[in-house]
Amino acid sequence: MMDWRYQEPGHDQDSGELLRQGAAAFLGQVLGLSDQPDHLATDLSPIKRDSNASIYTIQLESSVGPAAFLVYAYQLRERGGDGHTGRELFDSGLETLQQSARHATPGPRAVAHAETDDYGYILATTPGTFRALTEGQGTDVSVAAARAEGPTIEESFRVREETAGELLTTLKIANTHATAWLAAVHARDEAGGDASQEAGSIEFNPNETELALFLLDNESIGNLLRALNVLVSAAQTQASSALRDDHEPHADLDAPI
Repeated sequence: MMDWRYQEPGHDQDSGELLRQGAAAFLGQVLGLSDQPDHLATDLSPIKRDSNASIYTIQLESSVGPAAFLVYAYQLRERGGDGHTGRELFDSGLETLQQSARHATPGPRAVAHAETDDYGYILATTPGTFRALTEGQGTDVSVAAARAEGPTIEESFRVREETAGELLTTLKIANTHATAWLAAVHARDEAGGDASQEAGSIEFNPNETELALFLLDNESIGNLLRALNVLVSAAQTQASSALRDDHEPHADLDAPI
């Protein structure tokens, strides 16, 4: 993890614009972008703004393809409505991101962080982009574990039985959450709170941003999609076979020989 210090922008702007300009300068310096901070700042979309902290998102073209980034920005000395200073939020946010990487849990990965006396910034991206940017050095523990030697035949049957039950329970819970989320989005649309979800312009809250970044990473649910595909294909094949068996003529046991 690299540390970086930047030259603060002028103080003739309000604190919110200072924070955005600083975030743009930090982003450009870390990624080596040629764009001027003012230009980058216009492309930063705020997804959360508090009195002493903001979160911005931006999608950029890179050598590994389109890459989504988050910039967490903090006014370190300011105390927010929740009673926490920007410094406390910065330290807590950085620790959370670093723990997420260590334990290979879902969520963004910290690429870099920086601070001055007054401002703190954290740049984060999806696990997949992070792995690409670090040339495999950021490979998650879960991925490495999947490359280990496989179980025996007896163990595989046990694992299949146990994990199938857990997968069924988890999918039922996930579907319930998805139903509730879609209902909430639809209710907000009807109330005129957000543009229609078909337009792809939902204003994300922080949890939705983390969820979206998780889903954008090909490695996040790749095995889940593959498992569902195997299960659905097997179920369709077995159902088709059962239907063919039902339509085959059967001998009449009462018929005379």
